[in-house]
Amino acid sequence: VLLIAPFAPHIGEELWREIGHENRVFSNGWPTYDEHLMKEDEIQIPVQINGKARAVVTVDAQADKDTVLAAAKEAGADRLKGTIVTEIYVPKKIVNIVVKP
Repeated sequence: VLLIAPFAPHIGEELWREIGHENRVFSNGWPTYDEHLMKEDEIQIPVQINGKARAVVTVDAQADKDTVLAAAKEAGADRLKGTIVTEIYVPKKIVNIVVKP
């Protein structure tokens, strides 16, 4: 109701009274948020092998490069036949592995 009130003030006031409040809807503060609760514990990172998306790995949001690369190699193990030429990890975005047959 607090979010509706600025756009539809008359309906906002009516709904505010219907849910049992005595004061006016505009006398209350704007809803707040807790930044700590908004942080993600795990993230999903796509894995590309030779330029094609092959897998998505879920890792801890604070995981280091080696952990993410190990998870990516495990997820795409069936496609990693040959010599790994390069491994690129853009933090919290994507893993790209180039394999030479």
